[in-house]
Amino acid sequence: GAGGEEDGAEPDRAGLEDSVRAFRASLASPVSANYLNQSQRLYDRLFKPVAESLRADKLVVVPHGVLHYLPFNALRSDKSFLIDDFSIRVEPSAGVLNLLRNRGNKAVTSALLLGNPDLRNPDLDLKFAQEEAAAIAKLMPDAKVLLRGDATSSFVKSEGDRYTVIHFATHGVFDLKEPLNSALLLAPEQGSDGRLTVSDLYTLKLDATLVTLSACETALGKVANGDDVVGFTRGLLYAGASSIVSSLWSVD
Repeated sequence: GAGGEEDGAEPDRAGLEDSVRAFRASLASPVSANYLNQSQRLYDRLFKPVAESLRADKLVVVPHGVLHYLPFNALRSDKSFLIDDFSIRVEPSAGVLNLLRNRGNKAVTSALLLGNPDLRNPDLDLKFAQEEAAAIAKLMPDAKVLLRGDATSSFVKSEGDRYTVIHFATHGVFDLKEPLNSALLLAPEQGSDGRLTVSDLYTLKLDATLVTLSACETALGKVANGDDVVGFTRGLLYAGASSIVSSLWSVD
């Protein structure tokens, strides 16, 4: 929270949404030199009041409201960034902690890499996503690598539970009005447009210790009732993933 009254009143939110938006914008601009000032102001407002009370080096953040869109790792004191001082996890809700507590750490025994699906539109080709998948495959020689027309949602749905690491290097789209229609864009095939939607994730069974969404804006979600995010993260956790790496903004 950002302060608040002792009687349990709502925390002071004045200007907080604008501050988060300005910080995100400064981080997204390679020519902006203002991110550091924005970062330190948000640190002072959100984290400094509790910093001296913390004695651990692992930090779990359950955001509220606009804070779902704040990269806490990048908050900075006058000495260091938060990621320098803590191992940080962000959870969409406190209830997820109980869900994950029952999932032991599994050895990485198999990996599925999907890169640059053929979306039948040359403007949507992702040459470097394909190279990304190939580069990871060199580190994990036994990985299953699906590129172009082979990178389909049907394979993920039918075989995804066999892999302890799943890496998507593809386009992702976020639907603000209908978050369950947000999707990873995989290769179309007979009877399927290739979209792996958030709604689909709730029907999947995964056993992955890590899912990486190397795509645009995949961690974004709509703040819904109960201050939870209806988006890729919650869907993948529900499907069985233990941890997720995803992006808070568009990536070139």
